[in-house]
Parts: sequence; structure tokens; C-alpha cells
Amino acid sequence: MTRLLQPCLSLVSEVCRPARPSTTLRTALGALSWTHLCCGQVRRQMLMGRLGWQPGVLFHSSTRWAVLSTPNPDRHSGAGSATPHLQDDHKCAQPRQENHHHHNSEKSDTLDAALGMLQDLFGMTHKDAQYILISCNIPEQEIVNNLRVLHQCGIGGEQMNRIPWILGQNADVLGEKLRKIQEPYLFQQHSEGLGFCYLSLGQMTTYQTQFRKEALNFPHHPNRIYYLAERIKVPVELFSEKIGKPHRTLALNIKRLDSFIDLFHHYDMSPKDIVSDLWVFEYSLKKAEERLRRAMELGYTTLRPWMCRCSDKIFDRFCERYQCGKELLGHHKSLLSYLAERLHCELSLLEDKFESNEILKRLHISKFSRILDLLYAEGITAQEIRSCMRVFQYSEERTAIRIKELKKIGFFPFPLILLCRTPAQFKEITTQYKKKFKKQS
Repeated sequence: MTRLLQPCLSLVSEVCRPARPSTTLRTALGALSWTHLCCGQVRRQMLMGRLGWQPGVLFHSSTRWAVLSTPNPDRHSGAGSATPHLQDDHKCAQPRQENHHHHNSEKSDTLDAALGMLQDLFGMTHKDAQYILISCNIPEQEIVNNLRVLHQCGIGGEQMNRIPWILGQNADVLGEKLRKIQEPYLFQQHSEGLGFCYLSLGQMTTYQTQFRKEALNFPHHPNRIYYLAERIKVPVELFSEKIGKPHRTLALNIKRLDSFIDLFHHYDMSPKDIVSDLWVFEYSLKKAEERLRRAMELGYTTLRPWMCRCSDKIFDRFCERYQCGKELLGHHKSLLSYLAERLHCELSLLEDKFESNEILKRLHISKFSRILDLLYAEGITAQEIRSCMRVFQYSEERTAIRIKELKKIGFFPFPLILLCRTPAQFKEITTQYKKKFKKQS
């Protein structure tokens, strides 16, 4: 009996064991270990209330699943009928199952404590607290330790929501960084320098040395971070939160940075937009000024930093699309007003349709115009188009090919939803129609 069951048990064990992470996944996760990833998945399930106990399946800290035999007492009752190997496995499984229950219970209690702290101490909603915990890939106890330290440093829930990655840092390293940011020439408060914790301790020390050397250049500010935040007109804590990845900006010549900031203020660029794209300071000041002037001459007033650093091809395409859209709108003040006139309907009807379809909101007016011209030219009515606004989501070429094919087989008029079907569904529908047409003829 044992010999017969052994291959089955081996097969089940292989099936239930998770696949090994690919090289790509390991590379993408960087320092994050596979164990931490699996712990994060279990935490995700526990937080969402989906982690249930399954008889015969144990989760070990080594992230390997083992399937234990669960012998049926009725089948093994009677002398000489029980399989010693399976009975031994079952006896060994009992304490392991108890340990597993105990381990899961401790994990659940720690997660509950962390959720409670985020809601009580940091004033977060249950949903926000869940989101932050799910994004963490460190042991549960380290999360609790980090929460205690951050609360003692006066960090609020709003700032935690802006940079949830702060909670996922190693507890010991985070403690060192929080002590570091209040050293001379760095930050006056923990909240102001919290975003700086994105950098390594070595990088923080390097910038501290730089700030010490140039201290005389900023007599009224602790360092250039405070100076730049004041010039851009944003809080210091927001600037430090955004400077983590583009931190090389801090090493640029201060006169160059001042020139960029003056340029952005001259064109009424939003301070939040500036601080959200600090990479722009590394690009050409002359090209930035030329592009902002060109966009302004076209009539585009909501200027963004990305315009100063994108490729010539992207910027030229943006200008062409904006000019095209402006010409199409004509006397209309909005896209919906334009569509309401072309589709012969009330504005409120289109507002409802756009509200329920996020993709429509992202489409350019030129695409709506081209698709409408195509559909009207093929004899499709405004009422039919209004009943299936999804048709605008697909390319003009694909739509034209499908209409041509449907007309070719004599399937016209047709439900407009056919133009939105998947290739396989569309092929199946046209094939069935051809068969039906042959039978009738």
C-alpha cells in the first residue's frame, strides 16, 4: 500500500510547492528576499481575511509547502490494515500543526497591533492602514517597532501616507537614519528630514559634509534644502520627500537651480508640479525656456516640468495634438460640448457615460473626431453610436477593417457592439453568420 501511495504523495508535494522565483523577479526585487515576498503574500491574505486553515497543508518559515498525509480512520481501521508509514507521518504532523496554528496566531496578533497603531496613533482609516501594511516586506514585529519609533519622533499619518515605504525599512537601519537626520547641518525636525531616509547612511553623510562646507552660502537657512524649499514655495518636508531619487540635484550649482526656479515662476508653474519633477534641473536651461515659450504661444497655460526634459519628438507631437485639438474644438469650451453637438444629444447624457468609463476620459479629441467621421461615412447613426460609446476605445484602422468585413458578408446593419468584441469572438460571429447565410440561400 505504501509503495502505491508514495508516487501520489510525491506528486502532490511538487504541485503544492510554490515555483521558484525567476531570475527576473529576483533582479526586480533587488535586496528583497524570496522569504520576505512570501511573508508579504501571507500578510496580504491575512489582512484581507482570506487566510484560512487547510487540513493537511502546512506553511513553513522556509516558504516551502509540505503536503502531509491525512489518513481516513475508517479506511485504516482493523488489524493489519493501517499503513505504518502513513500513521507515523500523521503522528508527526500533530505537533507541527499545533506549532503552525500558534505561529499564525502570533502573526495575526502582531498585525492587529500594527493596524491598531496606524489607526489610533496615526489617525488613518482602516483601508489606508491595510494598504501600508500590505506594501511592507519586513517581519511583522519590525513593523510594530518602526511604528513606535516614528510615533515618538512626531511623524503624522498624513506624511506616512505620502511615503509608505518608510515603514518597510529595516528597524535598526531606520533608527540610525532618524538619529542621523538631526545631526548638525541636516534637519531641525524629524518630519522635515523623513524623506531623506530614502538615501543610504553613506549618502546622507556625503550630503552632510557638502552642507557643512557650503554653510556660509546659506546664512539664513540650515542648508540648501531649506533654501530651495523656500524658493520653490513648498514645505521642507515635502521637498525632502521628493528629493530621494533625484538626489543628484542637491549637488548642482545653486545659481543654476535659482535660474530654473525663476524661469518656472515666470511662467506661473505650480510649486507642487515643480517639486514633483526635480529631475528637470539636470536638463538644459536654454531648451527649457524655448519650450515653455513655445507652449505658451500656442495658448497652453497649464505648463509642466516634463515639457522641459522630454525628447524633441514627444514635445513636437504634444504641440501638434494641442493645436489640432484647439482647432477641432472651435467655439466649444470642452470636449463634451463638442461631442454633444456631433452626437445630437444632451451634455448630461455624455457626462454620465464618461463618468462610467475611465478610458474615454483619456482619449484625445482628434480620435473622437476621426472615429465619428468614419462611422457616419459608413451609414451608422448617432443613436447607435450613443448606445455603444466603447467603440471610441479602439483604433480607427481596426474599426474600419471590421465594418468592411461585415458589409462584405452582408451583415449590415449590425449591432455596434460587434466592433468591440475580441478577435476570437468577432471571428466566431462572422463565421456563424456566413454558415447561416449559406443555408438560407
